Amino acid sequence: MKSDGLTALACAVLDGEAARARELTETALAAGTPPERILSTDLVPAMDVAGLRFEQREFFLPDLLLSARAMHEALSLLTPLLAKRDIEPVGRVVIGTVAGDLHDIGKNIVAAMLEGGGFAVYDLGYDVTPEAFATEVRKRSGDIVALSALLTTSKPVMQAVIAELDRTGLRDRVRVLVGGAPLTEGFAAEIGADGYAATGSSAVRVARDLMTTDPVDPGRGSTVSGSNEGVASAASQSAATSPMPGPRSSDTARRSPVTPSPRELVKQTLEFRGPTYLPRQMWLLPWAQQHHPQEVAQLERDFPPDIITIPIFCSEPVPGQGNAHSVGTFVDAWGCTFHNVQEGIIGEVKQPLIDDWSNTQHVDFPRERLAVDADQVAGFCRRSDRYVLAGTCPRPFERLQFLRGTENLYLDLGRPSGELRAFLQRLHAFYVEELTLWAQTEVDGLSFMDDWGSQHAVLISPELWRELFKPLYAEYIAIAHAHGKHAFMHSDGYIADFIPDLIEIGLDALNSQVFCMDVEDLGERFGGKLTFWGELDRQQLLPNATTAEIEAAARRLETAFHHDGGFIAQCEFGPGARPENV
Repeated sequence: MKSDGLTALACAVLDGEAARARELTETALAAGTPPERILSTDLVPAMDVAGLRFEQREFFLPDLLLSARAMHEALSLLTPLLAKRDIEPVGRVVIGTVAGDLHDIGKNIVAAMLEGGGFAVYDLGYDVTPEAFATEVRKRSGDIVALSALLTTSKPVMQAVIAELDRTGLRDRVRVLVGGAPLTEGFAAEIGADGYAATGSSAVRVARDLMTTDPVDPGRGSTVSGSNEGVASAASQSAATSPMPGPRSSDTARRSPVTPSPRELVKQTLEFRGPTYLPRQMWLLPWAQQHHPQEVAQLERDFPPDIITIPIFCSEPVPGQGNAHSVGTFVDAWGCTFHNVQEGIIGEVKQPLIDDWSNTQHVDFPRERLAVDADQVAGFCRRSDRYVLAGTCPRPFERLQFLRGTENLYLDLGRPSGELRAFLQRLHAFYVEELTLWAQTEVDGLSFMDDWGSQHAVLISPELWRELFKPLYAEYIAIAHAHGKHAFMHSDGYIADFIPDLIEIGLDALNSQVFCMDVEDLGERFGGKLTFWGELDRQQLLPNATTAEIEAAARRLETAFHHDGGFIAQCEFGPGARPENV
């Protein structure tokens, strides 16, 4: 790699060479180099460059994690020596994912970047209560408390943390830094945080700035921001709730005998044959049924979907234990155990089954899912006039995460081993067998999924994605088309880099978070080339916007994507969404 004027140790960190970084640190210490000098001239510059390359999309998540691991190897030798010499860190940061949220990959990256930036970091993990944050701040004499959340429903907990710091008399001496996918600079200011960061590297910059300022009193003052996109504040969550809207007058017309059936309407849309109106679909999460049962029932009466997913009809019982959307543990058909702390959503795998890719023989593939009951499927499809998607959804990348652990997998993808590649092909063969069985039934379409984007960039390099995963998706699509079916894909986050490839391999419909990208640019580049299967923004608009803002956003999507077809009106009714906006 280019040295960019960096030392050999800094280059080893940037290259993700953990053993080499440790060796060079040992050599420097043996030669009498002060540990604080190694930190300031090698590790801090290396992590600054790593963060910059990540922001500029020269680095991706595997690269960043490999650099962080190499930095930790070096830092593990320096930390006790710095303590003995009474070398003060840049600041002390207490960090954690707030209570009710088990997502921690983003938090882990921020913690590593802060350590590489010279901060002492005390990581409390995930599902951390306001009381635990306050206790640790007092114990560590924390200068900054860094709060992370991925779930919209976890956002109020951040405000509760600030209230607890205020109640315990700590707020006037500690600065509060917040970040996470559903957050904005405006939200940070609203709850009285001192700073907001959209990325790990910007978190370091903001934290350094905060160390030069006094903490902000709750509810007053300005917020230091590390946002590099100038994200505007979403509409206030305290906006008055408007009544649930009824169906439009055109909805009555769509039930007329002269209009096409929902199945035919969706086919017209996918094939750009000038549908009479836009087909629609609502993804309903159990959270919505638990929190808004009456509104859900009204929505289902007034706006029945044009697309449905068939239940899994198998002649053999499919293994699994527990409820995926209940508090506690759930074991899926593959034996992966999900831990959940919130009702109505899906939990996270915290104890992966695979410790090493050289030992995967104990992983049982759920072959019971291959006992597809074609007669039951046929009966279901013939009784419905809706467009029916198959009751299976291959997800090779995410299944690897469930089996291996998310952070482990990203590190593995930094240097994919032959064993990893072999297991991926074995997994793919299973999905091909399952999809082929479903393709031979009377369903209308096949679907698959993998979340490939962060908020602002793809997770792995396009080159690696094209090498490892694009060929798998191409085969799934080919199976669908060979049997006269359409192919649907879901992928969250910023994925604009991959859309041309998905069009190239023949994808018919893509469900993605288009508001993480540029809606108009997507429409200009890709409109008319595949069907955009929603979705209206569930991070900011559905929880925060007024109904007028929702309508304007819906019009943006229709204008950008509808070209005699090519657009399905879709949104998710999940955590935090307001019923009137859905």
